[in-house]
Amino acid sequence: MRVEPAGAIDLHVHCGPEGILRRYDPVQIAQHAAEVGLRSMVLKSHFTSTGGWAEIAHRLTGVRLYGSVTLNHHVGGINPFAVRAALGPADATGSYLKVVWLPTVHAAAHLAAMRARGERHDVPPEWSGGVLSSVAERLDAVPPISVLADSVQGPLDGVLRLISAHQLILATGHVGRDEVLHVVRRARALGVERIMVTHAQSDPPGLKPGDFEALAAAGAFLELTYVTLDMGRVSARDTAALVRLVGAEHVVLSSDLGQVDRLPPGDGLTRFREILLAEGLTPREIEIALRDNPRALLGLDEA
Repeated sequence: MRVEPAGAIDLHVHCGPEGILRRYDPVQIAQHAAEVGLRSMVLKSHFTSTGGWAEIAHRLTGVRLYGSVTLNHHVGGINPFAVRAALGPADATGSYLKVVWLPTVHAAAHLAAMRARGERHDVPPEWSGGVLSSVAERLDAVPPISVLADSVQGPLDGVLRLISAHQLILATGHVGRDEVLHVVRRARALGVERIMVTHAQSDPPGLKPGDFEALAAAGAFLELTYVTLDMGRVSARDTAALVRLVGAEHVVLSSDLGQVDRLPPGDGLTRFREILLAEGLTPREIEIALRDNPRALLGLDEA
């Protein structure tokens, strides 16, 4: 089944090989993108930069995917050197790196949320089809990363300046509400133009009423993910209401899929579209959030 609208882009997909079991490797996920009619995807790993994966997949399949880097302890945390290293490889159109994610599994807010849910590890078994990942760390063994810490402000500014200089996308990862508000303000002050609030309805970030409108007014895109619905963390009605509240021009729809026991990304996006249409969103609103806004964030021309 092909994803509608034509030219849709998924800015948040997981693949391997990595410590978490994944449905696809980079070549397989590129082939999946071609089969379902996705124009592109951004590959995400919690552990390593993925630009090299995207380059290999492009070279072997002809499908232009993009990479990212996530600023967990695995790459030195809030580390400008990790971002600079992730800028390669590139081709004639530029770097395969497109997204820099703030910490996810090592974010202070993520670790607190895991404790509140009764989990014992930073990477819960739920993410690996019920199997505890070999790279999972016990919660009490992980130093939490907060982007509000005084010691982080210098490296954070270095990261934000690189994002601005190379026209990358800043994604907020699994940091908490106050951190999101702080980082968005600082990023805008340092010239970052492309900001995406990761799975904005989840906790983390745990946004409050009024935050969504304020973030949209500040120029950030709210990412709404199929997985958030699939995990029962939010209702379809609330998701559609949020799109109407801030306007589709401030929203990105993505799958956050690639897990071994969930739908393939293309199927998830198709199901997401069907759910939101049933909740009264228009095909044009979904087209903006699933095609036009991701294309603008990636800096791509109309296909």
